[in-house]
Amino acid sequence: MTSKNYTFLTLIYPHIMRSIDYKKWADYIFSISKEVKKKNLYALELACGTGKIASKLKKKFKYFCISDLSLQMIRSAENSIDRVCCNMIQLPFKRKFDFVYSTFDSVNYLLTKQKIISLLDEVSNCLHDDGIFTFDVSLENNSKLYQRYLNRKGSVNDIKFIQKSHYNESKRIHFNYFEILLANGQKVEEIHKQKIYRFEEYFEFIDHSDFYVYKCKNAFTDTDANAQSERAQFILKKRKNKC
Repeated sequence: MTSKNYTFLTLIYPHIMRSIDYKKWADYIFSISKEVKKKNLYALELACGTGKIASKLKKKFKYFCISDLSLQMIRSAENSIDRVCCNMIQLPFKRKFDFVYSTFDSVNYLLTKQKIISLLDEVSNCLHDDGIFTFDVSLENNSKLYQRYLNRKGSVNDIKFIQKSHYNESKRIHFNYFEILLANGQKVEEIHKQKIYRFEEYFEFIDHSDFYVYKCKNAFTDTDANAQSERAQFILKKRKNKC
């Protein structure tokens, strides 16, 4: 049975992500937030998953809200943080934020140009004019180098799983297939797709928005990203003069 993404993957998500250094990632995101030249920031995380990064950042901001499309995932986040289940291309927020971010190449899950542009428009609507929006993306070299690494199987809490990773170069889609055998014997499948856009395309998308690229770095570094990078961290600011 094929199920909606993250319906059952949530059950094994902490296990398959156990090698992630969440503190390092949180520290990196917080360092970017310092580009906003004010104190007592209002911050919003998009596609927060189970909120592991948020748990490291919750005391860093005056107000902090996390959001995710998956109800199952966001239910796993800490109750002490405001949580909203929503689509990042249909944000319901009426308040304005100073800092909006997304991690773990969540933007790659937006499979069309129009969805990327919708994301930028939605974030613009809830971001102060002097705020920052930052997100990371996976580029083609990342898919080519690491797709075999994600072919794996294992078990946790009486749940068995098989993950198969494949990058379709012609369609520029990275597929992750999960076969999950639950403790009760039920077998379910989830198919996750990510669009691996060309590096230059992100600049084209951003040109159609209220934003400009303030910085674009190789993730976790201070070096500029390029088309040969594996991951790029975009740091956007709003244009001062809108046409």
